[in-house]
Amino acid sequence: MRNLSLTVKLWLAFSLVSLLLYLVVLLFVPSITRNFFTSTLGEPPVPSPKKDVNKEPLPSFLQIRDFHIRGFIILEDTTTIPSRVRQFLPPSLLQEIKQNAASQQSPRKLYESTNGEIHFRYGIQKDTAYGRPLYQVTFLRKSEEDKFVRSILLRMMLYSGIALLLSWLASLLLARYLARPLIRMQKHVKRIANRNWHEPLNVKQEDEIGQLGHSIEIMRQHLVRQDETQQSMLQNISHELKTPVMVIRSYARAMQDGIYPQGGLAGSVRVIDEEGERLEKLIKQLLYLTRLDYLANKNPVSEKINLDHLMEKITERMKFQRPKIKWKLNLHPITINGDEDTLRVMFENLLDNHLRHAVSLLEISLYVNNKSEIVLCFYNDGSKIEPHVLEQLYQPFHKGMKGKHGLGLTIVQRILQIYQGQIYINNEKGGVSSTVTIPIDE
Repeated sequence: MRNLSLTVKLWLAFSLVSLLLYLVVLLFVPSITRNFFTSTLGEPPVPSPKKDVNKEPLPSFLQIRDFHIRGFIILEDTTTIPSRVRQFLPPSLLQEIKQNAASQQSPRKLYESTNGEIHFRYGIQKDTAYGRPLYQVTFLRKSEEDKFVRSILLRMMLYSGIALLLSWLASLLLARYLARPLIRMQKHVKRIANRNWHEPLNVKQEDEIGQLGHSIEIMRQHLVRQDETQQSMLQNISHELKTPVMVIRSYARAMQDGIYPQGGLAGSVRVIDEEGERLEKLIKQLLYLTRLDYLANKNPVSEKINLDHLMEKITERMKFQRPKIKWKLNLHPITINGDEDTLRVMFENLLDNHLRHAVSLLEISLYVNNKSEIVLCFYNDGSKIEPHVLEQLYQPFHKGMKGKHGLGLTIVQRILQIYQGQIYINNEKGGVSSTVTIPIDE
């Protein structure tokens, strides 16, 4: 069953439901039909009290599709009304009915009898008139009842069989209709798995199948963007690594030939050391980006961290890079659950950017806003960021003025994704500000 296609499964499901309905009809309709005749059509006629029952003519047969219903009354003294019933019933049958009526305890009871080859089913209802008991007898010939049941059963089997075939055909068409978009999605997902994801998936339905198709299309778009980002990042990494490697190799070859490009051994070695340090920092940042991608899919380390103390440590260590800058700190005591290493790297990258661009002032504030979010603001009085640069700051290897590797803000954004935070960089009056918001865990 698991290996069957969805079309076959849906068709089998609808067909099974139709078959069950067909069987239910075949099983219960005969019983319902019999009860209808014995309980409903078999109710005895109530004689009108305004008429003389002795002059009541023999009731005419009720002609209902080839079967007859008869009814009469037996009084306490075994008199029958109408009296001519004796002319139509065999004496043995009439005597049997009278005995059953006299011995009956329940208000109503059904009996069966055989007279030659004719089978009878009759009911006796016990009643009272003027304080005296009487018995209303109704019966029909069992052969006539069975004949009708067989007739109606054959017709119902025919009509139900036609309905069953039509339902199977409708089920097959419906199953194919439902499975068609799913088959399209299956083929499209296979193409995506083979990295052929540039063809869009268009599903016009608005039901659950349409929602699934829309989700697949969103996934495809994300994969396309991710692939483009990876390709761009790979090209940028190659370019960033090529420059220091080329400088180091060219200086080493020159020095091997007795030539010192910087005028002497010490100057040339210093250039090689600077390029090696640049190469080392770039590799460390690339490795840290890979580590953040790993942490994003795992449960991060969670410990109590005092953000105000962490910021104080970072600022004390970085103040000596530019001792002429004026610092203004407004740090409120705030505790967060998180990983100290990732938070420290994020704060150092942000602070390094602002410290590099500041002219004379750098402000840092830490507080909780009215949305129960931790807010960390950096401000420097340096030059404003060009609008076209501001839109691309978070792209890997995109460097603004005085930028190093273009990975600092990318690392910051990846870390904030782990903490479900946001970062906003804006041009302010007289400088630039960066605002980080992190929701507080409940």
